[in-house]
Amino acid sequence: MPAGTCTQHFQRGLIYYGPAGTWQIWGAIGGMFDALGGSSGYLGYPKGAEQCGLPGGACVQQFQRGAAYFVPGAGTFPVWGAINARYEALGGSRGYLGYPVSGEQCALRDGGCSQAFQRGRIYYAAGAGTQAVWGGLGQFYVLRGGQSGALGYPVTAEACDSSGFCSQSFQFGVLEWISGFGVRYRLVSEAYCPALNVGAVKFPGGGAERVSFAVAEDYPSTRVTFITCVRQANGSYAKEWGALGSAGESGFARPGVATGPTWQKYSPTGSFSVTEAFGLGNPGTALSYRTLNPFSRWGGQLNGNYNGYFESSSSVFPDENMWYYATRPSHDYRQGVVINYNRPPDSPIVMNAGFAIFLHGNNLPTWGCIALNDGDLLQYMRTAHTGDRFIMGVAYDVFN
Repeated sequence: MPAGTCTQHFQRGLIYYGPAGTWQIWGAIGGMFDALGGSSGYLGYPKGAEQCGLPGGACVQQFQRGAAYFVPGAGTFPVWGAINARYEALGGSRGYLGYPVSGEQCALRDGGCSQAFQRGRIYYAAGAGTQAVWGGLGQFYVLRGGQSGALGYPVTAEACDSSGFCSQSFQFGVLEWISGFGVRYRLVSEAYCPALNVGAVKFPGGGAERVSFAVAEDYPSTRVTFITCVRQANGSYAKEWGALGSAGESGFARPGVATGPTWQKYSPTGSFSVTEAFGLGNPGTALSYRTLNPFSRWGGQLNGNYNGYFESSSSVFPDENMWYYATRPSHDYRQGVVINYNRPPDSPIVMNAGFAIFLHGNNLPTWGCIALNDGDLLQYMRTAHTGDRFIMGVAYDVFN
């Protein structure tokens, strides 16, 4: 017991004498106070009597380093530290958040803490600060994994304007509420590799040494952010490098939806392995490499050659004449990597579900492939190995 204090216990509570006066502590709040170590615990000594008759029949008592609330139907919970300071600044139990409905939970991602209230949560994390998340944005945030999702911790309060537009910034992105539309989800590219580490990617990385992302901001955007993450000695992933690229002219197909024939111009959504590359001469890749020749074709007809390499002296649409695309002025297939969509080893081939999904040059919207600038494509090829993964799609449908 701190010096200069006195305590006496009775059948149904105790009386405490200390720096802030003499106060009784009893009932549910008294039981919680004792369980937390009494005045030697984090709450410290009482600063006033228990106050009851609050809305909903709740009670509160103030302590040296926080407050204790009894909430009928929910329980008895302390609110303290940085979270309590933010809670009080937002009006405490009289504000939008209402009463606490859980204790503070710590040891979260990066050592952060959070506490649930009737109408939202308050989060604390070093470097992010202490912020509340509530309403439609808060519900969306929690459903996407909260602080363990791709967004990380909130770094600003929610801000709204007279039109009903609201936004809130997080460590790795922004949530926006648009009247009549709902929530718009935006991620920064720095979120991609950390999302792998906390399980906030909806598609498997397969434990690959390298996982590369090609991510668009929305449907039917054709601009993608390309980020390669490399597995470290401790098993976590860190960003290796990044670039800007292009997807299909129609953007990405939704998760689980086949891209269909190439003339629909959709890129697939999902996680795919890479095992082979092609072009006019091996640039130094460890992937299995095929040097193209005037007879090189990729099957688009619904026969035994579908979604695979073969050689022929004829060119029958929708088979792709790979030599033509490799040698025409734009040099799309001068170098390329096969993304194993709708083909082994990732899956059996399904006729007419989509074919010829490559990573190639000529950074313009494609008929379903992912295109990079030539230098970025060569950098990828020179570091890629068989079994690396390629995760692609719109951020909303790729990350939690």
